[in-house]
Amino acid sequence: MHTLFHTKAFFQDYKSYLIVFLTAIGVRIFFFAYIDTPELFYKYPFFAEKLAGGADIGERLADLSPFYLYCLTFLKKVFGVDWTFVKFLHSFVGALNCLLLYVVGSRTFRKEVGFLAALIFSVYGNLIILESTLEPTVFVLSFNLLTVYFLLRVREDFDSPGPRCFPLLLSGLFAGLSIITKPNFLLFLPLGALWLLFCVDRTLAFQKRLLSALLFCGAALLIVMPITVRNYVKLHDFILVTGDAGKVFFHGNGKGATALEGTGLPDEGFAEESTDEPDYAHVIYRKTAARLSGRKLSPSESSSFWVRQALSDILSDPISYMKLEVKKLFYFFNDYEMHYIASAYGEYKSSLSFPFIRYGVIASLGLLGIVLAIRDFKGLFLVYGTVFVYLLSGMVFLVQSRYRTPAVPYLCLFGGHAVFVIKELVVAKRIKVATWALLLLGAFFFLTNFFHRNEIIGVDRWQQATKVHYQAGARPLFKKENYRDAISELNKCLAIVSDFSPAYNLKGKSLALLGKYEESLVNFKKVIFLSPNLPEGYKNAGFLYLLQGDKQAAIVYLSKALALAPHDTKVIDALAKLKGQKDNHESTK
Repeated sequence: MHTLFHTKAFFQDYKSYLIVFLTAIGVRIFFFAYIDTPELFYKYPFFAEKLAGGADIGERLADLSPFYLYCLTFLKKVFGVDWTFVKFLHSFVGALNCLLLYVVGSRTFRKEVGFLAALIFSVYGNLIILESTLEPTVFVLSFNLLTVYFLLRVREDFDSPGPRCFPLLLSGLFAGLSIITKPNFLLFLPLGALWLLFCVDRTLAFQKRLLSALLFCGAALLIVMPITVRNYVKLHDFILVTGDAGKVFFHGNGKGATALEGTGLPDEGFAEESTDEPDYAHVIYRKTAARLSGRKLSPSESSSFWVRQALSDILSDPISYMKLEVKKLFYFFNDYEMHYIASAYGEYKSSLSFPFIRYGVIASLGLLGIVLAIRDFKGLFLVYGTVFVYLLSGMVFLVQSRYRTPAVPYLCLFGGHAVFVIKELVVAKRIKVATWALLLLGAFFFLTNFFHRNEIIGVDRWQQATKVHYQAGARPLFKKENYRDAISELNKCLAIVSDFSPAYNLKGKSLALLGKYEESLVNFKKVIFLSPNLPEGYKNAGFLYLLQGDKQAAIVYLSKALALAPHDTKVIDALAKLKGQKDNHESTK
């Protein structure tokens, strides 16, 4: 009878895990069938292919997630994988993450809560979109959940005989892997240490608890150390993991930053377009820091420069900064998803037509669960703490979707707890308490969905113009030489955002290729007016004048382009030819 009982219990567990996994896989198959676009975010594949081919990418090493970069390099070099396959691999790992959340939820709350949390997590639409993007988000979630799981195992092992170091070292190992995937998980190390010192077993001697905390942190830093050594050897610079903290800090806190959008350099995105390397903004920021400093800077020095710049902006107007932080706190829980990748934004807009669970629902339920579970704060310290770590990271840096996504599994745990508690209250006929809980849930839902809605609508219009009509619409059409349709998309973009310089530039090129030179020139001169410090407008206007036979005007505009971009060989050659022709003409006269 005893054996039969355990067999039935095991079978029930097996069924519930199977339900979670099949739900997660099914929803992801649906996404690939009806929403996914064939566009790939090519940043990491670009550099992985270079490394796999034996190239040296120099300082760009400091801009990329080490784990994910080397993971893709390994897959390309050893297996020669197609990058589309990696998208599917990401989604499979995402489904496994749902099972991991179920396990963590069963240990922190109870099995019913873990099951509910895993189901909520498995059908969160924006997560599925981020998983399919060739970015390291899905692995951050995996390593974070495994870190928490093995820390929980440390607590369980304190109550049973046998070795306790194994789960402790594994938790440190996965924490280290998470850090070299996304360095902001460094903020978790003090949290894990506090958990081991004060929440595991207070009857154990303090020295042993301290040793456990040191082993955890030491194991994590042992994983990080090879990356730090690599940076010192390759770049002659002390960089713990990556060198972009200063840049991101400036984005989130510099003058002009908002809670939804980071600030940037003038025409930063436009300048990136003229380069062949993806995510070239890192290089632009290093060059700008060097120019403003009057000397060449290492990646860490450049990062420090932008930290100082952001701090200077903060101190110049501390009241505005405090208001910004309050809004960041609000937007961390807001339903709106902010994407920088055009294909991800387009997929997000498409996903709203389908019954995926949205972030606002998860955040509302999560906030209610945080309130309802507060009496067991010590027992749930890791769950509360992980949400806090990513909330803190968002407020220090940025709160857009990919920065807050690692908090979602733990908000789902609180959300599952909220659903379970309300169900139990109704079953126990404690209708008054259940009603108050539902009213609080309604208040949270209002705050996370409808507060500051006008500002969100404005940002969304900008995203619609620049990401859907320009990046995902006009640019691919232009590359396919479908210039008329490209112009149609550009007109839609400019109808929403009338001062978007890159759209005028691409429209000018499209019109020129259709033989409409006068209209084309009007657009290039608009580019010069909007972006006078970039060479693109002058360069394109110069070549257009050259095409029309106006050599004098061509020399004027191309000379200005060369002054702004001294190494542009195409402009150098054109000017040399024009001036040579001019000299020959004068000598003939």
